[in-house]
Amino acid sequence: MAHPSQPGPTVSQRSSDTGLFRLFIVVLLTGLAVCLFDLADGQIFLGDIDDQMRAVQIRHLLLGGGTWWDLGLPAIATPEPYISPWSRLVDLPYLLIFQLLNPFLGAEQALSAAFHVWPLVMLSVFCLQCAFIYCRMGIADTLFGHMLVVAATILMAFAIWEFAPGRIDHHNVQILTLMTIACGLVRWGRVGGVMIGGGSLMSLVVALEGLPFVVVVHAALVGALVLRVEGAAVVIRWASATMFFLAAPIAFGLLGPVGMLSTQCDAFSAPYILLIMGLGGILWAVSFLHSAPVWMQVAAMVIPAIVVIAVFTALFPQCLSGPYWMIDPVTRNYWFGRIAQEQDFLFFIEQGRFAIVLLAVILASVITFAAAVISKHDGRNASGLVILLILAWSSLILTLILNRYIRFAFAFAPLFIPLVAQFFVGNAAFRLSKTLQRVTLGCVAGYGALAISLVLGIPAKVEAYDAADYMSYDRCENADFSVLGTIQQGRTIAPLALGMPMLNVLPPGFSVAAIPFHRASPGMKRMFEAFLTSDPAVRRDALAPFDYVAVCRFPLKTDKGTAPLYDALSAGDDWPGLIRLPTGADNPLQLFRIDHAALQ
Repeated sequence: MAHPSQPGPTVSQRSSDTGLFRLFIVVLLTGLAVCLFDLADGQIFLGDIDDQMRAVQIRHLLLGGGTWWDLGLPAIATPEPYISPWSRLVDLPYLLIFQLLNPFLGAEQALSAAFHVWPLVMLSVFCLQCAFIYCRMGIADTLFGHMLVVAATILMAFAIWEFAPGRIDHHNVQILTLMTIACGLVRWGRVGGVMIGGGSLMSLVVALEGLPFVVVVHAALVGALVLRVEGAAVVIRWASATMFFLAAPIAFGLLGPVGMLSTQCDAFSAPYILLIMGLGGILWAVSFLHSAPVWMQVAAMVIPAIVVIAVFTALFPQCLSGPYWMIDPVTRNYWFGRIAQEQDFLFFIEQGRFAIVLLAVILASVITFAAAVISKHDGRNASGLVILLILAWSSLILTLILNRYIRFAFAFAPLFIPLVAQFFVGNAAFRLSKTLQRVTLGCVAGYGALAISLVLGIPAKVEAYDAADYMSYDRCENADFSVLGTIQQGRTIAPLALGMPMLNVLPPGFSVAAIPFHRASPGMKRMFEAFLTSDPAVRRDALAPFDYVAVCRFPLKTDKGTAPLYDALSAGDDWPGLIRLPTGADNPLQLFRIDHAALQ
């Protein structure tokens, strides 16, 4: 019962809550159906080595003697110790679920359950975020409104598949943090500011790929402040204060006193804590100058920001080279430059993946129509919708530049489908001026024409696989690794794809050098040089820190002479200086002890 001095919820509030719940159920059921469709063939469509590596990190923490603040993985030696750049924030829910289920299921079953349960919990959160945004957009709680929401959710497939059971990489958490920002934008006001600040901070804590979105959102908020947009000062004040006051405590909890002061240019650490607190503090102070002249506001932001950036440059000059500064030319040529998600959007056209091209045209068309619709929106959260639209455009543009951002484009752009469709149904188009109609339709036609011209003008790429490709693809299926338990511990070098399955079976004291992650670049460089070079001196130098070589028999043959050592060992031949160890006649795995004195 409501307190006599406090009125209970109004009819409109109860109606809004009911509408939110119904929209949530519709989005959730549709999202679950999309996930089940993904699992129909027994495989995760977006599953990749990142899931495997996250499992290795969590398993080491829970079962391998790892500690919370120590991100080292002793099973990887390049030969330098491998320190993971991945945030413990992503590991935390799996740790909690494991601790809850371990007494009842046992360690292995509890860990497996955590890997399957938590992604679905995150899917529920994502669906609730979508429903909240739809409510703030004014999507009707009707059959027609529900149908529009279903269509939008289906088009989000590339985002929703990130929440499939077993998909434990950080991209799903990254989507949730950025969607928290989106919810804050449509919520606007003080609470919206806290959501924007919290989502921005958590996004940077998880991974730096969210940095462009955080910059875009806060730049748009600054623009809104300068333009005297209603509520912008409040939103910036609470967003920046949230980031400023929480950055250090969260860094301490996740990284510890040593980690938060370390310089990790590819992960949340001292350089980014400085930027978050420095720039966040500036915006917090400037938010109180919302009534001051524009020149004063700009000066109060720009001058201190230049000082913060100058301090950042002086203290952390290595970070100016970007997060992948450690990738050497050899590794870049044979590995990084061949990763699909590190290509631009033309990669899909060259590969003949025209369905993705069509979907990109649809998304661009949706947010173009949304721009026209929002221009007629007169609600209190109109400014937040504009910035959300800018966020959607940014995600699509980033996808054209780098394919890794495709998951975010499919999370943001479809959100506007119900808004656009609801606007135009019932002859609402007359509310758009003729000029705006022509511009909108012209843009959409232009997207289609550009896509068709690119598809017709760019020839399909004829793939030519070399030894480096084979070493990256052959995971040595059905290999028996039990021989590792019968030999003296040591460091092992193996082709790239073989390194990952070996991580899960290496006995204590063993390590593998090359895994397909950027911080393992030194190990990859040695691996590629050892297997591909024709120079014995280069090969001996590459193998000098290691004790064993592991190679899988591979039925396909590369062009002779392109990779002397790999060609010989993958064909089952011997090599001077490599002493074959018995692994079993039917075992595709071959293991050799290195005799460095006799190595050719």
